Amino acid sequence: MPRFFFHLRGGLEGLSRHEIGVTVPDVEAAYLEAFQAATDMSQEWLKKGRNPRCYAFEIMNTAGELVLVLPFSEVLDRQSGRKPVRLSRTIRTAKERGERMTRLTTEVAEQVKLAQENLRRSRELLSSLGKSSAKSGFPL
Repeated sequence: MPRFFFHLRGGLEGLSRHEIGVTVPDVEAAYLEAFQAATDMSQEWLKKGRNPRCYAFEIMNTAGELVLVLPFSEVLDRQSGRKPVRLSRTIRTAKERGERMTRLTTEVAEQVKLAQENLRRSRELLSSLGKSSAKSGFPL
């Protein structure tokens, strides 16, 4: 049976590694095990006045690959009857915003280049006008 490690991320501790691991039949069983552990830990922390929402289990396989992330907020939301956040929609929105930001950044960079070029040309014109007016004896 495969072994999974439930590394705890969050709080001031950052990442707390689970060195021993848990042997379970598959990823689904690992999720259920982590869900129960998160439930138990959340209840204890809430009794002590500690907020578990900022914590998550990062479930890794023996190869060190991240298999899934279980936010404690998901556990608490399910217990309270709230619907879990639809990540696909959230991710899609974030991706669209990122693409828009990239596009706008490119457009701004192009406008800055045009403004710099116009400024350079204006300086050249002013410089050449200053030289020609000095030759003619008429100041600008």
